[in-house]
Amino acid sequence: MVSAWSALLHDEMHESYAARHMHVREKLLEAFKDPFFQPDYYLSIPAYRELTLQRLKLVADMKLFSVVDYVEDPMKFQIALETLAWCDYSLSIKAGVHFSLCGGTIAKLGTAKHHRKYFKGIDTLTLPGCFGMTELGHGSNVMGIETTAMYDHENKEFIIHTPSDEASKFWIGGAALHAKICTVFAQLTINGKQEGPHAFVVRLRDDYGHLSPGVRIEDNGPKMGLNGVDNGRIWFNHVRVPKDDLLDAFATVDDKGNYCSKIQSVSQRFAVTVGALTAGRTIIAQSAADASKLGLIIAIRYSLKRPQFGSKPIMEYLTHRLRLIPCLASTVAWHLALQHLKMIAIHNKPEDSKLLHVMSSGLKSAATWSRVETLQICRECCGGQGFLAKNRIGAYKTDCDVDVTFEGDNTVLMQQVAKYLLDQASSRKEIPLPKRSPRDKDFLSPDHLLALFEYREWQLTSAISKDMKEKGQDGYDANLDKVVRLGWAYTERMCLELFSQKVNSADHRVQPVLATLMKIFALSRIEKDLGTFVVVGTLGSKCAEGVREQLISHCNGLVDAEDGSILLQVCDAFGLPDHVLHAPIAFNWSKL
Repeated sequence: MVSAWSALLHDEMHESYAARHMHVREKLLEAFKDPFFQPDYYLSIPAYRELTLQRLKLVADMKLFSVVDYVEDPMKFQIALETLAWCDYSLSIKAGVHFSLCGGTIAKLGTAKHHRKYFKGIDTLTLPGCFGMTELGHGSNVMGIETTAMYDHENKEFIIHTPSDEASKFWIGGAALHAKICTVFAQLTINGKQEGPHAFVVRLRDDYGHLSPGVRIEDNGPKMGLNGVDNGRIWFNHVRVPKDDLLDAFATVDDKGNYCSKIQSVSQRFAVTVGALTAGRTIIAQSAADASKLGLIIAIRYSLKRPQFGSKPIMEYLTHRLRLIPCLASTVAWHLALQHLKMIAIHNKPEDSKLLHVMSSGLKSAATWSRVETLQICRECCGGQGFLAKNRIGAYKTDCDVDVTFEGDNTVLMQQVAKYLLDQASSRKEIPLPKRSPRDKDFLSPDHLLALFEYREWQLTSAISKDMKEKGQDGYDANLDKVVRLGWAYTERMCLELFSQKVNSADHRVQPVLATLMKIFALSRIEKDLGTFVVVGTLGSKCAEGVREQLISHCNGLVDAEDGSILLQVCDAFGLPDHVLHAPIAFNWSKL
């Protein structure tokens, strides 16, 4: 039974946009009670893939959301995909590839003719889809993809071709077995002029599942996780595509065979095209945060009940607290920032498009990298039980591991965040040095903590900018380690700022716990990057011990309050019902 306090905290942690879509989440969660949706760790890979497809068909038959929602009601769409991840990450990714990557690309980059032609088949899953952007030789460098699209004006067709093995589409979810259509990104050449990457809808298989002429597909085979998804590799041998299957929201070909676009620059047109597809990063970041929540719920429940060396629960040991509690605080921080990011996306103001890209890039990287660390800590904190498949943590560790490199490699995404800051460096005002000892009374005030993070961000920006002015691109390349740290600095500062705002606006009954979690988040992030804080001058070299003392004090305070029940109530506020945990140790560790 969730307490009234947990329910209140849940409401504080979730924006109002979610309330009108709770029926979608509730109906999916009710469906997950069926044994059909419960984990089966003895399945073969072929059986798991088939089960994932059948689960997705059942979800599609529920008609809770449509590909139309990708544009018209994106939060309804996102809540559905996020909820599917609570059941099984393979199911969520299979749905995301089909509805979001394939269907969403057609929705955003296509026009009415494409919507009429494809939406019904996508919604009913009679046209399973996949997304053909990544190539063997090009993951992060999408602008450099090698698949070609030549326009044949006489036949009103585009000719899609794979010129080399390196240009084959790789890691394409759904391609190996089930997909019948693919949104393919290829370099368009028309009238002898190269116009950059464009998206086309290409038929991979006919209605009976037979490959289309000129299409060759190879199964990528078993993976370290996500084996319910049939990833494949695709080659196109001069495959002809009707003229109308160019997704032409930003560029088209007229009846005379002329290329037409209001955006003349190839690079700008590509940026607008890819910018329309940022929702995927937000979903991945939220799914990573949710995976962390799931692991933390299991590990914290277990740690509060499992005795060792007498009757003392293992959460009583300081080492246990210092591993789990900062992870809990960070997960709350990513969650709150993602709620804010979704609100920006809902309002969809043109002037926020750059901010949306930067925030989604930083949060996707932070939440997924943090998820790697959090689930490993949760697994270790559960001892041997954390290694047992049916206790769920291991499955999430391996299934989610792809999230640090898909929808953008995290290291590259953090560089994009930093580039945004570096482009603005000349217009930023100097930030004064905040210098207090961790033992000072005001050190943990929200204003001072935020000042520390702002100063670190400003100093990193200034140092890299100085080298770039003197050495150009060489100065940037020589500072790539700092560039990634700058991406982290921006993301952590932004999350701390949003966390502080939430503390200030929260109901007084939950405010103290949120404030403590905020301080633990700030202290743990300072400790992780203590070297930078010392180098830029915000903390003296003797301050490390003081930071650790404060971290210990606040972790102890949170655990000791009401014998750990506050921790359980924070976990309850995440809103994951017991029946999606499927982990025996989350309920009774001695009865497996």
